[in-house]
Amino acid sequence: MASPITPQLKQLINTLPGFVVCKDSQSTYLYANQRDAELIGLRHQEEAIGMSDLDLPCGAVESAHLFRAQDREVIRSGQTLRVLDIHRYADNTWHSFLAHKMPLRDQAQNIVGVIGQMHEIKTRELLALGVLLNKIAYSAKAGIDPLATSTSYIIGSPGHGPKLTQRQEEIMFLLLRGKSARLIGRALGISTRTVEWHLCMLKEKFAVLSKSELIDKAIELGYLHNIPPGLCKRSLSLVLRED
Repeated sequence: MASPITPQLKQLINTLPGFVVCKDSQSTYLYANQRDAELIGLRHQEEAIGMSDLDLPCGAVESAHLFRAQDREVIRSGQTLRVLDIHRYADNTWHSFLAHKMPLRDQAQNIVGVIGQMHEIKTRELLALGVLLNKIAYSAKAGIDPLATSTSYIIGSPGHGPKLTQRQEEIMFLLLRGKSARLIGRALGISTRTVEWHLCMLKEKFAVLSKSELIDKAIELGYLHNIPPGLCKRSLSLVLRED
């Protein structure tokens, strides 16, 4: 089978801004630009070919299972995923990226893998969000094992599960990080009673009776690693003061 990485695609990847990687259907690296290779700790981009996320020589390897799950979702759905990635890379410092993961297609338009492009976050609000998420991930209060390592979040709702309003997405995001109704209200600038009303609506949508069942069901459906787009566009000063 002919490789989907043609000379023309290589040339395009090498001229695109940001950090670019192509992987096959098994999440094996087919190609990466030089920026991406240096980011993960390689000297030359050719060294990435044949690697998997499990082979990453940097702290981001802790989220290899998330990267591979995201790749599978892109291949399954044929849709682009927007992802907020916050990891420790080869220079042993934390970086925050907005990534787009898209289907990689062959000449017959069959999906044969994933192409990802990342842009480093420079805006103050998103950098503040990255700091907050890392604080939550490493807090003893988090209590949720998948967040015990570096973090990777899909921006928007999962492709399955109940359709939530923007406010419900924001409340769910904070609820899954152990925040009380009072602290959620403080973070979002709404009353505790309003938060509790939304929690009742969420229980109805998820067909559960208790808050603990709501949390379990939401995690099962993939909401744990999804971040509401609205949180990327608002001031996070209240959120950062919670802890």
